Amino acid sequence: MSDAVADGPQATTDSKLGGFQAWINWLLGVAFVVFVFTFQTGYAVTNVNMIEDLGLTVTQVGIIGSIYTWAFAVVQFGSGSILDKLGMRWVLPAACAIVTLGGFVFANASGTEMLIAGQILMAIGGSFGFVGAGFVGGKWFGAAKYGFMFCWVQFVASLAAIAGQKVLGSLVTEFSWDILLNSLATGGLVLTVLMFIIMRSPHQIGDEDDSWPGLIPFLKDLIERINSVCAISDSWINALIGGATFGSMLALGVVWGPRFLIAGGMESIDAFGVSATMWLGLAFGAPVFGWVSDKMKRRKLPMAMGCAFQLLAIIYIIANPSMSVEAASIAFFLWGFMSGGSMLNFPIGAELVKPSLIGTSAAVVNAVQFVVGGIIMAIPGRVLAGTSLIARFAEIDAERVVAAPTISDYQWALIIIPLALSVALFLFLFLRETYQSEET
Repeated sequence: MSDAVADGPQATTDSKLGGFQAWINWLLGVAFVVFVFTFQTGYAVTNVNMIEDLGLTVTQVGIIGSIYTWAFAVVQFGSGSILDKLGMRWVLPAACAIVTLGGFVFANASGTEMLIAGQILMAIGGSFGFVGAGFVGGKWFGAAKYGFMFCWVQFVASLAAIAGQKVLGSLVTEFSWDILLNSLATGGLVLTVLMFIIMRSPHQIGDEDDSWPGLIPFLKDLIERINSVCAISDSWINALIGGATFGSMLALGVVWGPRFLIAGGMESIDAFGVSATMWLGLAFGAPVFGWVSDKMKRRKLPMAMGCAFQLLAIIYIIANPSMSVEAASIAFFLWGFMSGGSMLNFPIGAELVKPSLIGTSAAVVNAVQFVVGGIIMAIPGRVLAGTSLIARFAEIDAERVVAAPTISDYQWALIIIPLALSVALFLFLFLRETYQSEET
């Protein structure tokens, strides 16, 4: 394994890049992502029983789910810079510990206050998950394989979300939601210990000084970087498109997909299984859209096609709430597959800025995706409570819908998703092509 371990903040090792130690560290980073994804998709499975036990309203369910995305987005702006400065050795294990603590708080909640506190803690730690696994791949396998390893992170994370929903969907009928979530948090505790013991940073010639510069200088540098990215109008357009495409995926996958299917008459265990197929679609869609983009030597067109087919898929799903399990599985798989086009927001963002701002650009894209996703996630709950503009337009009576929402109410509630995707398609008119050939 390692020949020497330094005593500095990163505790670097001289092990060979791409070797055994590299794979061990990468697998730990991916395991962290799997833990984060599984806990969040677990909320989609357990929130039905949680409503009964804690006396929650549908509005509270949507808000609690969206709290995670908003808190995640805020912390996401700084997580990449912290990793760049301090390295993975202590940052990622500490982040996993924070997620685990949040998981225990959430699993043992007695009301909305503890549920929200748990979501915020999990969001703070979870913001280091996906970008952290990519960071590990870039450091341990070299810059040339960064994109390749990042695609595998998305693939594994999506498959984990599928497995998590399927397993938890079958177990939720046998065990209470708090037992299931406490078990997941215990798994996070084991992973945290393993990360503290095993995780290392590779020793690389030319590494920047990893000492902490102080809070004020760090925040000043972070704000300057974010301002540089946000000053580019196409960065905002690209991020908002990503917010609509991936944010819609989050809203349907984390909260509203299973509830919509159950309202349409599907058995709960089948609904959880069908909902999980969208993550399978995303797992395969993300690398396929990346491959198609490179073959076409274009970013904008394939991403726009993905958005357009997402729109068609969600219109079909909303219009056919009483589909068979087989038909629903196909529709949700295609929805998830087309959502894979949202992965192109990251290379577009990188190609819009100078190399030194690529990390900040990725953070801005990811943060906006989760901010918009949180909004899309919360709106259906407000519609079902009869308090939103859509609810007033549809003449939804608040007293009736709170007592017994119908499938028609859910159809109106989810109309925010095709509306968001329609806005995204309009924004493509103002986004420029960014693909740069190797010759340029």
